[in-house]
Amino acid sequence: MPRKALFTKEEIVGKALDLVRRKGIEALTARELGAALGSSSRPIFTIFKSMDEVIAEVRKAAEQMFSDYVADVNDYTPAFKEYGMRSVRFAREEHNLYYFLFLDKDAPRNSIHPKALECLNDICKEFSITQEQSITLFHLMWVESCGLSVLSMQDSDSYPESLVSELFSIQFAAMINLLKSGKQVKNVTPVKREKDSK
Repeated sequence: MPRKALFTKEEIVGKALDLVRRKGIEALTARELGAALGSSSRPIFTIFKSMDEVIAEVRKAAEQMFSDYVADVNDYTPAFKEYGMRSVRFAREEHNLYYFLFLDKDAPRNSIHPKALECLNDICKEFSITQEQSITLFHLMWVESCGLSVLSMQDSDSYPESLVSELFSIQFAAMINLLKSGKQVKNVTPVKREKDSK
């Protein structure tokens, strides 16, 4: 007869998510999770086959937290800037989850959050740029957002929201102007300078 589960899947994932929020993904081990549940690690494996399955469920829960965090950005204008500001704020407030979702080696790559796509569609209409241009804009703004997020995580006093807002505005305006100008940016490969011969 199979062993009766002491905890539900939701309880285990909830404790695991809390552990990652407080201590980071490195702390999510069977032993640590068992201790957080107030038991051994054995009850975890009455629900999950492996810790990889637990981590996958925690990633889904963390993704939902981020989605909830940015859910109403389209109620703001410009929505895309609000999305960027929220991303940086999330990193500042939930730095372990931000790292887990966006910087961890196992974090998904090359995907655009559905809410960001909605914002990009608004930008296409408002600024008369193409979908392709909006994707370019997203990637450049996302690089800036990640950089500001990491800097804010390390030293939030040096990157207050007012400065983050100003930097986003400068980058966004510069990129919109460049995209609308139709000018192509030449990809320059750095070459070593030749030494002056004397």
